[in-house]
Amino acid sequence: MKKKTYVIRPSELSYICYHCSYLKHNYALENRGISAGITGQLDSMQKIYFLGDVKKIDHIIPDGEVIDPDFKNESFISKELKDNKQRSFRIKGKGDALIKFKDKTFGVIDYKTSKFKDKNGEDYSLDLKIKVNEYEPQLHAYSLMYSNLEKDENTLKENDKGTKMGWKKITIETRVKEKINKIKEIEISKTSLLGVVFVYPEEIIEGNRLNVEFSHSFQQVEHNPDKFMKLITQYIDNLEQDNVPIIPEKCKDIKKQQHCYMHSFFFDEKKLVRIQR
Repeated sequence: MKKKTYVIRPSELSYICYHCSYLKHNYALENRGISAGITGQLDSMQKIYFLGDVKKIDHIIPDGEVIDPDFKNESFISKELKDNKQRSFRIKGKGDALIKFKDKTFGVIDYKTSKFKDKNGEDYSLDLKIKVNEYEPQLHAYSLMYSNLEKDENTLKENDKGTKMGWKKITIETRVKEKINKIKEIEISKTSLLGVVFVYPEEIIEGNRLNVEFSHSFQQVEHNPDKFMKLITQYIDNLEQDNVPIIPEKCKDIKKQQHCYMHSFFFDEKKLVRIQR
């Protein structure tokens, strides 16, 4: 099925499952899971901690300032972009952090509460490389989005959650103006660095409260926009197939699956004909 414009979220480009992405974009069938409050709190604390001097993240990064691109914990959306086959798409999401470098270029950073080394001293480099590669498309998507943020008021009104929830017109207009002002602060012109900051708990510090010591590691990601655009083109190729891609073998194993949780249990392609695309 072909759509006028595909709206793609950066997170769906890590651990890609073409079966799930097809059902999401063509049939609005998606397993969003349940967000744990404690995870959100940890994310907020990480973002606050690393604000300011970029050397907090790693001393090897050029001088710059880490800024918070957040606007009321809501997503931004890019202008209409074109893949290598001239098909329209937008990127929609909210990144963790941006870096303003002194040379006027920018960095895009994502924080992951995830293991980045082996505590027993064994070699963990291969596992870490796999993780970094999995997050690479996500970072490129954020870079593309923040380089092409949508500023058209009518488009922003259409995408504002207040419009969908029936809020007053004046409220939506105020929100859109505030968002445009935020966009002027965080829009980027040239990306010079992409990176993942892995944060992981090390040990409990004894005391009257439960204090946990965290360590972190910065891993730079190669900035390759051409490679990313090839991925986006392949991704949209999949969305425009005539038939639903089969469930990957790795997702049929309930002990290893990363996607297809709901589809593995009840998916029946024949029933899709009853659903309006």
